[in-house]
Amino acid sequence: MGKKKTTKQADKDDNDSKNIIATGFTREEEQVVDIDLLRKEPYISEFYNETYLYLVPKDPKSLFVFWEIGEDTRLELVGRFGDDFFQNNALILKINQVTNVEFDGFNANYGFEVDDSLHWKNNYWIAVDGGQNYVAEIGYRANGTDFFEKVARSNVIFIPKGKVEDKENYCEWNNVDVKYENIEIPVDNEDWRFNQFNYWKNGTHGNKEEVGYWSLVLHQHLPFIRHPEYDVSLEEQWFFEAVVSVYTQTLKMFHNLENDKVDFRLTLSITPPLISMMQDPLLIKRAARHIDECIKFATRERDNGYGKPYYEAIEQTLHKFWIAKEIFDKYEGDLTRGYKYFQDLGKIEIITCPATHMVLPFFAHLPEAIRAQIKTAVTQYERTFGKPPQGMWLPENAYTPGIDRYLADEGIKWFLVNRNGLFEGDTKCFYDTNAPIVTDSGIACFGIDKDTRDQVWSRESGYPGHPNYKEWYRDLGYDADWDYLPEYFKTADVRRNTGLKYYRITDKMCSLHEKDYYDVAWAKETVYEQAGQFVYYRGVQANHIKDTMSIKPCIVSAYDAELFGHWWEEGHQWLESVFRKMCFDQEEVRPCTPSEYLAENPNHQRLTPGASSWGKNDYFNVWVDGREYQPNCWVYRHYFRLIEKMIEVANKYQHNKDPLLERALNQAVRELFLSTASDWGFLIETGQATRYSEMQIVTHIARTKELLEQIQSGKIEEKFLITLETADCIFPYQDTDFRVFCSNL
Repeated sequence: MGKKKTTKQADKDDNDSKNIIATGFTREEEQVVDIDLLRKEPYISEFYNETYLYLVPKDPKSLFVFWEIGEDTRLELVGRFGDDFFQNNALILKINQVTNVEFDGFNANYGFEVDDSLHWKNNYWIAVDGGQNYVAEIGYRANGTDFFEKVARSNVIFIPKGKVEDKENYCEWNNVDVKYENIEIPVDNEDWRFNQFNYWKNGTHGNKEEVGYWSLVLHQHLPFIRHPEYDVSLEEQWFFEAVVSVYTQTLKMFHNLENDKVDFRLTLSITPPLISMMQDPLLIKRAARHIDECIKFATRERDNGYGKPYYEAIEQTLHKFWIAKEIFDKYEGDLTRGYKYFQDLGKIEIITCPATHMVLPFFAHLPEAIRAQIKTAVTQYERTFGKPPQGMWLPENAYTPGIDRYLADEGIKWFLVNRNGLFEGDTKCFYDTNAPIVTDSGIACFGIDKDTRDQVWSRESGYPGHPNYKEWYRDLGYDADWDYLPEYFKTADVRRNTGLKYYRITDKMCSLHEKDYYDVAWAKETVYEQAGQFVYYRGVQANHIKDTMSIKPCIVSAYDAELFGHWWEEGHQWLESVFRKMCFDQEEVRPCTPSEYLAENPNHQRLTPGASSWGKNDYFNVWVDGREYQPNCWVYRHYFRLIEKMIEVANKYQHNKDPLLERALNQAVRELFLSTASDWGFLIETGQATRYSEMQIVTHIARTKELLEQIQSGKIEEKFLITLETADCIFPYQDTDFRVFCSNL
């Protein structure tokens, strides 16, 4: 979404002279929740006074290591070796390369030591070689000797390779078993094109055989943000803006195509946090208010704008707001019902994503955490859409070898990786991203096509940057006089987006105040030109690569869904035009979903992808940043310790029959999940909403720790629990079960 502002949550209350701050709680809820708890900023201690050592991969050249030597360990060492132990011994860190080795402490392929005044430190950055497995040990060495007293051993991690694998280490083919239901919609004879792609596949209605396939995947995601303790929350606006400009407009586009009987295929990942927000009664109510406020302000602008050079832009925006209201009301605010309708029609495939968008490769040593994220997501998906998901979007497109087996265990049939992941696999990739591979776990992996990504998403030459399109950063919320803005758009005395934008990009090099007025006709003409070009080039691309393959190519285009309609206001017009042209204007590539493609083409190269993401530099740099100012790597100390504690507690109470204890355990899982969202590390690294992101991490970590302490002490504070259940209510409807963290599942 757009640039996030530093949080400043408040509400202007004009109910009475007492200046009581309004909330989103019902009167009954306000009697049982602790509103002050939700408004205060918690504190968490930096350390745990425990002994541990962990490694986190960053990129092909470096890893992050952090540790702590607890008081119990220190006392034990003094008891064994004497009071002068720490004067006579130095803290040593051993880094061992253990690729293809079951490490026993002595059989590393090679290793090296670090003794850089470690007793003053609690973390270190290590330079390593890419494509290898590493494990570390920390302990003490007696001065002037070779004796080493180990006190902790780390997890084993895999470092990204950092180079293309050009050797054909093996040449094998695997099958993937994917079921796909062909749905033919009953239509009048003249509307036969609504089933165009089924007819094409079946060889009827005169289509020539396709040269290749095109699969579009859009990733719909926002972090779970819900603040009932405030009447208006700035950060909740991220969701409301997306409802207006992205999610409702996507559904309207589907309805337009359905009404005109135009066949289309599209895959959407709708992440679990987004599903939870779309189904939350409070957020539905607040989103409806947001839409009404947008309509009210835009109507006033329209009435005041006759004869102005931007009048058509106002009318266009007001029309968009009314569409948002139409679609929102049609599904009574639960937009998942709209997506389910089109999936049931066979026009789209909906896939899921691990529970709270946690970057899975960092947690490879904690299989219970990865499994918990995936199981929770699958449970929610089945409840929402009435069947299990076949595909899964990996958070931040981040993968490391071994993640696929957890997906396979939960019935997932396919996922996607960045192109780098295929190139840095365990053998030479034969077909680039033009065909999926099949992992040893028997699930397919599609690589994201670079050409279509650059054509749409490139900062320098991508379609959304055309001079005729709307300038996202020039919004009336920042241009208008403060007193002119409605009260709703002045929350906490902070300016924010209204959705009313009157200027076009004009020139990427000119400043915002130099932008020219937006011309609706110019933008529409550009949309049609670019859509035609995109469709034409897919045929050219398929024809260019077909002779290099033994199977028909499948071109997978993947983007953040919020690009379309938010950053790129004309994005849905462009997509709709692409779908129409795919159906009417070409016979080279057949649009399909990945599941549809795999059902027809189950046999593919066996390959294990390498470690990668679609973040900066294609590795994990974004989420492991140790810069002096606003780092984000400190979070892993807390994540790993709390997850291990959660596993321990889940194992202990898995057969529990006490309803209060079960509620507390389930809420601890929710809080832990919420703290690990990849969004917070991303926003800290980019400098957007840094303070808010840090507070989200700290808040949910603190709540997790408190719940676990209460559970273990046997003294659960019910008001504290009710407050968290009421506010942090991600995964309701029995989607949460703490037993997903049990080791014996």
